[in-house]
Amino acid sequence: MKHCNLISKLTIISLLVVFFSCNDISNKKEKPTTEKKNLPKVAILGMLHFTSKNNTVNQKFTEVKSEKRQAEIKILIESLKKFNPTKIAVERPYRSEEALNEKYTSYLNGTYELTEEETDQIAFRLARELNHKRLFLAYSPVQYAFDSTVAFAERNGQSKLIDAIIENATELAKEYDKIASNGTIQDAVYYLNTDRAINKNHFGYILLSQIGNEKNKIGAETVGDWYKSNIKIFDNIRQLADSNTERILVIYGQGHLKILNQLIKDTPELELVKVNKYLK
Repeated sequence: MKHCNLISKLTIISLLVVFFSCNDISNKKEKPTTEKKNLPKVAILGMLHFTSKNNTVNQKFTEVKSEKRQAEIKILIESLKKFNPTKIAVERPYRSEEALNEKYTSYLNGTYELTEEETDQIAFRLARELNHKRLFLAYSPVQYAFDSTVAFAERNGQSKLIDAIIENATELAKEYDKIASNGTIQDAVYYLNTDRAINKNHFGYILLSQIGNEKNKIGAETVGDWYKSNIKIFDNIRQLADSNTERILVIYGQGHLKILNQLIKDTPELELVKVNKYLK
């Protein structure tokens, strides 16, 4: 009997050793992965363009040259300075780096009056504050058949999808207008760069992808082209990272953020920094 008890005790001890050893291994496996270290950092400031009228739905708030709004932009610039970007890349309205930096140099020399464009109002002023000699262009043309997809939907009884896309975009623009009207430009820009606003804008493309039928997946093709354009933009951003010490601020249309953020997050070459960290 004593022999049996000894065997039982030894068996229990062995099982406990195995359990705690396995539990220790399991815990080690479950530890979250460490953040990316010593990689170029990229932050994207998503915007509803101050002056653009080329979106499906446009915000009403576009006035940025009043004394009040100029003071608010100065506060926004001071917030963005905390990221300490080594490079600033933009989308619009310039279509070549030569044209972009020609205007920027003129601004530095005091011979160019800033327009209402966010590149002028934010990028130029921020770059000057940081003593940057030049800016960079992240732009790549967006080529996708939105109008043809809308026409297909209207011809094939899918107008409700178009209505849903417009309603979704309108809600986003109205919320931006409300915040900008009752608060500051930084408040409105902060909202645009929340996950909620980014996901809401992206939802419009999910709806767009559903247009089509078994013979013609036109919506899926159109959204596929939208993704392709964003991958090209991402590659332009990636190529700006010349060293691990780069801190790249990209100012781009908010509708691109869902895809661009995901691509930057997924690549082992870059570290994504959420811009709202600096806008609180």
